[in-house]
Amino acid sequence: MKAIALAVSARKRGNCYDFAKFALERLTANGVETELINFFDYQITPCQHCAYECLQHCDPHKGMDAPCPIADDVRPIWENIWSSEILLVFVPTYGGMPPALWLAFSQRQQAFFREAPRDKLNKSVVSGVVQASPHQSSGASWIPSFMSDEVKGMDRKVVGFEVINQAEFETDYIFDHLINEQEIQRRLEFMTDRTLKIAREIAN
Repeated sequence: MKAIALAVSARKRGNCYDFAKFALERLTANGVETELINFFDYQITPCQHCAYECLQHCDPHKGMDAPCPIADDVRPIWENIWSSEILLVFVPTYGGMPPALWLAFSQRQQAFFREAPRDKLNKSVVSGVVQASPHQSSGASWIPSFMSDEVKGMDRKVVGFEVINQAEFETDYIFDHLINEQEIQRRLEFMTDRTLKIAREIAN
């Protein structure tokens, strides 16, 4: 069984990276093959400078899509994600919105989402963690709803969905590490263990 965690952050080692690493270490200890995909390490480009190559199947004169003209890491990441039975998604809040990296990554999937192995994905699981303080940032109250829809749209069984409000903790969430908070560790442990439990039940 393989688990992949996405740390959707523009920072190299931010809180979402810490959360993802913590969860994967717990899965590794339970015999699961794991991989952390840190968005910081990849080229993720938004839709641009195109001619709707991904929608040409709707054109009665063409009837077949052309390859996306953007050459970056988006497609390889999605193909890697499809190979896993467990997917964990960790998303911060930037300026009251999901990171632009996530929006670009999600939207670019329209170029090849029809190729996803849906039979396999229907027997796989996903859990999400959103870091947001709705009372601190305008728009942040919208992020959990938006990301829950994104997670539900992955053709997997949704097991867990955590919203971590960094303002509830004493740790400085910008210059320190929220993973040091025992309550956050407890919540991540519960979500990770339950995600693994359901993944194994589906596999059997």
